[in-house]
Amino acid sequence: MPKISISKEHQLNQSDVTRFLKLKIAAALQENAGSVRDYHDRWTDDNTMEFAFKTMGAGISGLLRSLPNRVTVEVTLPFAALMVKGMIETRLNEELGKILAEAVVSQSKPHLE
Repeated sequence: MPKISISKEHQLNQSDVTRFLKLKIAAALQENAGSVRDYHDRWTDDNTMEFAFKTMGAGISGLLRSLPNRVTVEVTLPFAALMVKGMIETRLNEELGKILAEAVVSQSKPHLE
């Protein structure tokens, strides 16, 4: 099975990044409810999530890790997705970059107590 590995560095608080990732995942699932089926995730610890879902009839699984200075995503694709693996990898890399950039902005805003 084809695999994709993405890693992005950050200078943020690990627990804040993890919390932000959880919010963004929930929002993405809601936004893509029509195309994502049988979604399951399991947080194996505070900062590591295993996930699996189906889209367009194909099963996708993976592992997301929120580390102290880095977020990594490993995705296993079905062979049917081999022709679009590069496009998926590029999009995943871009989206993770956007999420971390948004987390930086969010963390720099004053919080209301």
